[in-house]
Amino acid sequence: MAQSIILFGHIATGTVAVLAGYTALFMKKGGVGHIKAGRWFVIAMVLMAITGSVVAFIKPMMISMIAGMYTLYLVLTALAVFRASQSRQASGHYVLMYAALAIGLYSFYCVYVVSQSETGRFQGFSVGPYLMFGVLAITSVMLDLRYIMAKQISQRTRLSRHVWRMCFAMFIAVGSFVGQGLQHAPEDIRHFLLVEYADLIILLLMMYWLIRVNGLLPRVKQKLLKRTQS
Repeated sequence: MAQSIILFGHIATGTVAVLAGYTALFMKKGGVGHIKAGRWFVIAMVLMAITGSVVAFIKPMMISMIAGMYTLYLVLTALAVFRASQSRQASGHYVLMYAALAIGLYSFYCVYVVSQSETGRFQGFSVGPYLMFGVLAITSVMLDLRYIMAKQISQRTRLSRHVWRMCFAMFIAVGSFVGQGLQHAPEDIRHFLLVEYADLIILLLMMYWLIRVNGLLPRVKQKLLKRTQS
């Protein structure tokens, strides 16, 4: 009974996260609408990640727990970028970095378990997903260390960190939501454009905002103009 209630909460908060996430992605960055949608997104994502991880631990399904914890880490570190009350050397940044390290190490432990399994699987999953999250988590740790230790951080770097972490957290959440939460949904909903191609749309939007935040479009235009004029 308790597990069913937690699972319902997971699906409900996942629905809110997807709707708020899409709203934030399509709205003007830094605007009132973006900030309000972002707040709902963060709250829903945190609750979704925690409830999903609890359900995964009970089952048990460690790959889902890893995904939930890594998603939670991404959201919190993305949010911390604009927490003016915290410096980059604040203890919270180190706690999150060590959490990512633990996620990465446990993921690689699962890779080892798979390699020792006669079936080549651990709890129904092959080495791929565990290796992917292991690499992602350890890479995130290295980026965190660089972010914390850097003498100065530009606004573009902060924005890029915020954008890719929020977008990738949504990418993971939507993958889980579409794969599990919509299993029994009507066909019209499952084949709705923003649902059926959600993963691709989110990745494309992430690339677009990263390019825009880093001012790459004007640079490309200038180079093209120089070539055409020469």
